[in-house]
Amino acid sequence: MFQSVIVYTGSAVLMALLGWHVSKREQRVMALGGAELPLWSWEIVTAVLFYIALSSIRWLTTWDYSMYYNYYVSMQSLGDFSRENFEPGFHFISSMMAQAGMHYAFFFGFWATLHIVLLTYALRHRKVLLPWIALCLFLGPYYIWWMSTIRQAIIECLLVVMIELMVRRKFWIYCLVSIVAMLIHKMAVLLIPLYFIPQIPVRTAKRWLPYALLAACVVLGSFPQWIKWCFDQVGQLFSLVGYGHYYRLFNTDVTYAFRNVIGPARLLPLVTVCIIIWYYPSIKRMFSSDPGLPALYRLSLLHIGYLNLMGNTTQYLSRPGDLMRACFLVMLSYALCYLWRARKWVALAIICAINFYYVFYELFKAVTIRGSIYTPELYQSFLF
Repeated sequence: MFQSVIVYTGSAVLMALLGWHVSKREQRVMALGGAELPLWSWEIVTAVLFYIALSSIRWLTTWDYSMYYNYYVSMQSLGDFSRENFEPGFHFISSMMAQAGMHYAFFFGFWATLHIVLLTYALRHRKVLLPWIALCLFLGPYYIWWMSTIRQAIIECLLVVMIELMVRRKFWIYCLVSIVAMLIHKMAVLLIPLYFIPQIPVRTAKRWLPYALLAACVVLGSFPQWIKWCFDQVGQLFSLVGYGHYYRLFNTDVTYAFRNVIGPARLLPLVTVCIIIWYYPSIKRMFSSDPGLPALYRLSLLHIGYLNLMGNTTQYLSRPGDLMRACFLVMLSYALCYLWRARKWVALAIICAINFYYVFYELFKAVTIRGSIYTPELYQSFLF
């Protein structure tokens, strides 16, 4: 446990300091009439390389590590793997690395590189967010989740990059990128309808509307039997995106389909998004130069709303909502940055407490609950 605490907190502090340094340096340069610092400044390069190294040397860390590890080493020893539903792009890249005899650390490091490079590129004009991104990434659930859902995490980070295409109304380029991304994960097809979310005209900017919609999602999600009827109508769609097996389980196994999930992981993001909604008008004024902020805000609300709609069903039905998780991470960082600058200390303390608890809470459960299912969250490395 102590090793995990040191790794996660140390990584958060190191990358936050690097992000803070490059942000302050850029502000000083621009105050003297200079331009933005280049994306690959020494601070950002150091942070990216550290992230890749940390992700490459991990061992038996996160839920799906064993599956990906067995997939890769099986290809090295047997030339193939029994799982047939991996996407062709992911399989091709992985098989090329396996045939070249690369250590599995390079396999995990390559996909982690895509995570951090895509996210960093999306933040190239938002360097002020980098310290907050680092803290949320390692102290919140994002790093652990991304290292488990490797392929899906690539799509999540890609969506943040594609916000610019939404804002610039580049629909066909957006569709082309989404189709190419399907070679890594089938669920990238769901990026296409997300394009229209920021385009929906909203005549009112009153806070009551997002609060009311969020409350409706919570109430409807508390009585999930209606979801079965809806998914009976569109069940074939799940087969198209590779989740037909889980749809059939949803129809045949009631204990699998319906759960009663209530706890910090579901409640605290609700508190976070309520704070974001309250301060959003002020956040928007402070960061008025970012044309992508309204899109990030809407996708973040959709992320939390959808997860609450599906909160009492199988976790696999929450996957479409997870595609917007990185958008929520960036929106959360905007809120933290605003609260810090505006000296809203009470709100800042609350939002920090409920977003930086996750790692410590999960590590505590991993070592205190006998036969705990949380042990994959402990950080281990084949080097130490």
